[in-house]
Amino acid sequence: MSDSTRMNVSRPTPTEIEDLKRLAAGIIRAQGNRFVKALLRSKDIQVGANKDEFQSNLTAAIESGELRLADVRTWLASVEGWGNQHVYLYNISSTLRRELTAPKIRQRVSKAKLDSLWNGETALAFPDEPQLTSISFNDSVLRLVWQEASPDWAPAPEKNFQKEEGLDLYEYRAFRKVEWRAITRFEARVKDGIAGLFIADPIQGPEHQAAIQEAKRVLRLLMDVDVLERGQMDIAVISRNLDQQNVPNNRMTSPQVKAQKSRLTSGGASVEFAANSTDKAYWEEPAIQNVRNSVRPEQLRSFQGADGVFIFQKNSLGLTRPLRVQLYGKERRVRLRAQMEVVEVWAILTKWSTQQ
Repeated sequence: MSDSTRMNVSRPTPTEIEDLKRLAAGIIRAQGNRFVKALLRSKDIQVGANKDEFQSNLTAAIESGELRLADVRTWLASVEGWGNQHVYLYNISSTLRRELTAPKIRQRVSKAKLDSLWNGETALAFPDEPQLTSISFNDSVLRLVWQEASPDWAPAPEKNFQKEEGLDLYEYRAFRKVEWRAITRFEARVKDGIAGLFIADPIQGPEHQAAIQEAKRVLRLLMDVDVLERGQMDIAVISRNLDQQNVPNNRMTSPQVKAQKSRLTSGGASVEFAANSTDKAYWEEPAIQNVRNSVRPEQLRSFQGADGVFIFQKNSLGLTRPLRVQLYGKERRVRLRAQMEVVEVWAILTKWSTQQ
C-alpha cells in the first residue's frame, strides 16, 4: 500500500485493534499462516520473508488500519470452519426444495423465537459452550452456524527466562493463550440441490453425537428433517463409483482424482487396494493396477459397501492444490483431511451428487 493511501486510512479504535489481534491469533492457530497470507495479499499488505516479518507486518496492518474488522468478517466466512472436519451430505428433494425459501425460513425463525440470530454477527463470538450464533438465507443458501471457544496455549519463547535461586538454576518457559473456535455448520445450497452438516468434533467421544443432535433439533424448527434424511447420500456408492471412474485405462491416462485407498465389501469379506504413500494412488503400481482392472464395472454392483481415500488433483475442479478426503461408506460420512476454503469444499462435494 502506498504512503498516500496509508494517510487516507482511518485509524481503528483501540477496541477494534484488540478484537482484531485476538481474531488474527485464533485464525493463525486454527487455519495456519497460509490463509492469513492470502488475506494480506488481497489487501496489498506486505507478507514478509519469514515468520517474524509476517507477524510484524500483520500487527502493523492492524494497528495502522490497513486491515480492518470488516475485511476479516467477510474473509472469515470463506475460510473459518472449512476442512479438517466430518461431513454428512444430503440431496435436497423437490419436496424439500419448495420448503426452503427465504420467506418461509424467515417466518419459521420468527416462530421459533430465533430472530436475534438472523444474519447474526459471528466474528467476535467466542462462547464457552457450543452455541447457535447465526441463521441466514442469502442467494438461495441456508446457513446455520454453531460456535464454541477452544482456547489453547502456544509457546512464546521470547518470554522465556532463567533464574538462580540459591545453588539451583531454574528455567521458566512461557506460553501465550490463543483462542480459536470449533465450528459446526449446516449449509443447504438449494439451487445445487445439496446440503451438508459439517462437524469439527472428533468422531470419538460424546461431543460429535451431541453436535449432530443439536443441529437436528434446530433444523426441525425450520424444515422436515425426516425428508432431509431420506435424501442422505450413499457414500459407499459414491466411493466405489469414484474409484472406478478414476482408475487409468486406455481412455483416461490422467485422472482428476487419485485413489490412495479403496476397500470393497461383499457379505462377510472385503478386498482392499492401497498405496503405502499418502500422496500416491494405489494404481500407480502397474501390478496392482492390473489386479484392480480385473474387477469389471458390472461386477461392482455385487459389492454392498465401500470406503476410500481420494486425492483431488491440482487443476481439477478449479483447485489450486491437491486435497485429500476420506469416505466412510457404512457411516455415510466424509472426512475432509485438509484445511480448506469454502470454494474448495463445495467444488468437491457438489461433484458427488452426480456420483450415485
